[in-house]
Amino acid sequence: MRPFYLLVWLLPLAGAAHAFAQEDEPAAELPPAAEPAPAPPTKSPIPPGVDYPPVQSLGAGSTLYIDHTYEASNDLSTFYWVKGRASGDRVALGGSLRLGGFQLNIELPVQVTRLYIDSLGDQRPTPADQQKSSYSLADVVGGGSYAWQFAKDPIAMFVGLGMRVRLPTHTMQYSFTLIDGSPYSFGFPYYFHLAPAGLFLASYGPISLTINQGLLAMLAKNTTLLNMPVNIPNVYFWESHYAVVLQPVRWLGLSLELINCIQLSHVYDQNFQNLNHLKAFYLNPGLAFDIGSYRISLAGRIGLGKDTERFGVITFSGSQAILARLSYLF
Repeated sequence: MRPFYLLVWLLPLAGAAHAFAQEDEPAAELPPAAEPAPAPPTKSPIPPGVDYPPVQSLGAGSTLYIDHTYEASNDLSTFYWVKGRASGDRVALGGSLRLGGFQLNIELPVQVTRLYIDSLGDQRPTPADQQKSSYSLADVVGGGSYAWQFAKDPIAMFVGLGMRVRLPTHTMQYSFTLIDGSPYSFGFPYYFHLAPAGLFLASYGPISLTINQGLLAMLAKNTTLLNMPVNIPNVYFWESHYAVVLQPVRWLGLSLELINCIQLSHVYDQNFQNLNHLKAFYLNPGLAFDIGSYRISLAGRIGLGKDTERFGVITFSGSQAILARLSYLF
């Protein structure tokens, strides 16, 4: 992955040089100052989504992208049978298509997960199995939205309805040998996600604000433990996104996003009390550079509080993450 990161850091420098060169061109070649911005602004920077849960935006336009995310969880004990930590690298191909007021999105990821296991049940695994890596197809994410414009000048405003889905296509299963020689196998629970939301976008000059408010329903796909089925409870959250983007020049966008996911449901199964009273908060800083029709986005996710560890385990997104994305804008 190091060559990929080197490319990502060199391209912004090229973008800056390209932008400064454009500033030296004759003023007659620039668009008139009074020319209205597209509606919605298809090529304005939007908050880069850092794995899950991503913001649903009304201003993405049509894009294709490839990205790489590194993410980490420091506590896997959300599920009672495993104690330890994990990190992972996720590479995704994705894109969005805008058709009038409709916006359609899809993302196809693959993932490598590294587990650092302290104990399984009441025993430690053998030294050779305390660290284990697995490659898999991760969960496919898709969705769509529809936008209505209700204000144009000087503030452009849009409202919309969105739906995000995440399919439990994760393929990881794990097998270990405990220190007493017995085998131990399990799979992490995977959820089918439904996230209907109300969406809002306001843009004034170089500043824009995106707000999402909606339900996140995580419908369980049961797993196995020691080759026996385990019934996993459903969980429901109220999911909110508040993202501010500043575009000081045409080729640069700076963003800051606050995410919170507040649990609405209660789990009564005594084995899953760690899935109760979750209030996960994240802060996502980001920036984007445009070079012609290409965009390089860099973003991070910072978990605020212990509940982000538990939420990060059940969504396979960790509590801390960093993303680099290369997009082509149509």
